Amino acid sequence: MNMFKFEFKRLLKGSIIWSLVCSALIVMFMLFFPSMKEMGMQELVGSKLEVLPEAFLEAFNISGATDFSNISDFSAYVLQYIIMAGGIYAAILGVSALVKEESEGTIEFLYSKPVTRNKIITAKVLANAVIFYIFLIILGAITMAVSAVVKPEDIEMIDMFMDIKTLYIGMALIGYIFMAIGFLISVFIKSSKKAIPIALGVFFASYILGIFSKLQDRLSGFIYFSPFDYAPPSEIIKNGFETKFIVIGLCIIFISITITYIMYNKKDFN
Repeated sequence: MNMFKFEFKRLLKGSIIWSLVCSALIVMFMLFFPSMKEMGMQELVGSKLEVLPEAFLEAFNISGATDFSNISDFSAYVLQYIIMAGGIYAAILGVSALVKEESEGTIEFLYSKPVTRNKIITAKVLANAVIFYIFLIILGAITMAVSAVVKPEDIEMIDMFMDIKTLYIGMALIGYIFMAIGFLISVFIKSSKKAIPIALGVFFASYILGIFSKLQDRLSGFIYFSPFDYAPPSEIIKNGFETKFIVIGLCIIFISITITYIMYNKKDFN
């Protein structure tokens, strides 16, 4: 039995659905860009945002310097919501990964085959990682294609594509962090019905902590519990990635997957 192929095929349909829905949202929102540039919408939006407290805008990754008539700024604003969807999808993949067979009562059949628990985890980690990577590639290609259609003539295509690539590298970091945390959680739950509620809870709890970290200085430490804020789109296309968040993110992934191996090998399925 090729565990990787089996898991990959099982996840492929869901990945296609997520890709289609997110791609449709990207196209729909990016098609609004010409109106932001040509109909004075930037001035209207800017006047509305000016009345809001700066801390509130920062909490939602919007600053007074955000120029919605600039395609890079506009793309970053739009894609932050797609990145949220991607983080949720990655968390669902992770939380669902190791509980499906146990929930459906087929774990005994799986263990009747010449396969170790480590091989099961490895196959599932690789399959989920590849599925999410394909999801990112599809969305990245769609974003580049629609951006090429709506971009102003004075914008260099290569510069725009590099900004989009940066945004999707950030999305990959955020997604794989949530996926790794999801794998760890998956060891401790027994019903696949709990996977989606838990994944949503993990993502939005961390997202809310990130908002709190920007509203008050004394809560600034909460940002480390919010992977979404490790690569905020509006920041990384202007200032690049912060090394500390890349290191922390990679450490979270490594530690979560390592503990997953340890705990899954100790788990009693009786």
